[in-house]
Amino acid sequence: MSSAKTERLVNLTMALLASRRYMQKSEIFRRVAGYSGTQETKERMFERDKDDLRALGIGIEVESADPLFEDEPGYRIRPETYQMPIKSFSPAEIGIISTALGLWLDTNLEGIAIGAVRRVSSTALIDPGLEITSLKNLNLSAEGLVDITKALANRSEVGFNYRKPGASRAENRRVHPLGLSAWKGEWYLVGEDLDRSDIRTFNFSRITSRIDISKKRDMYEIPTDFDVKDYLIMYGAGGIEVNARIRKSQAEALRQRAMEIRSLDEEWDEIIYRSDSFESALRDALWYCDSLIVEKPAELKTLVIQSLEKLVKSHG
Repeated sequence: MSSAKTERLVNLTMALLASRRYMQKSEIFRRVAGYSGTQETKERMFERDKDDLRALGIGIEVESADPLFEDEPGYRIRPETYQMPIKSFSPAEIGIISTALGLWLDTNLEGIAIGAVRRVSSTALIDPGLEITSLKNLNLSAEGLVDITKALANRSEVGFNYRKPGASRAENRRVHPLGLSAWKGEWYLVGEDLDRSDIRTFNFSRITSRIDISKKRDMYEIPTDFDVKDYLIMYGAGGIEVNARIRKSQAEALRQRAMEIRSLDEEWDEIIYRSDSFESALRDALWYCDSLIVEKPAELKTLVIQSLEKLVKSHG
């Protein structure tokens, strides 16, 4: 998607959100920047833009501007259907929010991004905490990224030629996309390789052809326990296994990551889970406070104790 079209979609969304009445196309073409050319050209642009916004989950209502007359229909987006609900977020939702806000860092919108993190985190419903990392070095124009995203949303099969490391020629792959992830400036697709009956990881830079998307939708389902990180070797590097006690009915997001959970008594469960690093494991332990007591590894337990002692010393 070109930057001009992206800007036009944002302008259209903001205009339809801000309007308290239904806006007719003629008014949209006058007030929303980005619509130019002949009337026919602007009509085609608007129809494509509506489809793109609806594909993104943004509902556009269509109704006559004046119900007493059969005039040109109007358009608007109701704020209550667009606003993000305040609720407890799943780990996947936290990842999406973090990635979106990460795109704003190192730009004029950095202050807004940081403010959004503070505002959302202050609700105390984020489990675990929301953090953002700059993505300025990430290649956001990877070939086929938009195609894979659409196929993933529609649960459609894709086909492409892929050259494995060390191979001289590319091979045709038929894949059910399961997840996308970025790592150190490159994009990776995790999907079910239909010819090999196995889940494989594909580096976008090794896709040597256009991506063909099946017209069929809902061809497969993504397992509820699927996590793209489980299939990316680079995420596992340096990870640690944590053994801890966790209060019953607490820290649901952490429980979803668990490798094993065993009941200890009426108040506590034993949980074993993996964390990307000692830093992230320490962050989790401090976030869950007295709902999580780390047992192993000993190094992590020591870090938790030292952090709590430092907190007590600083604040009494």
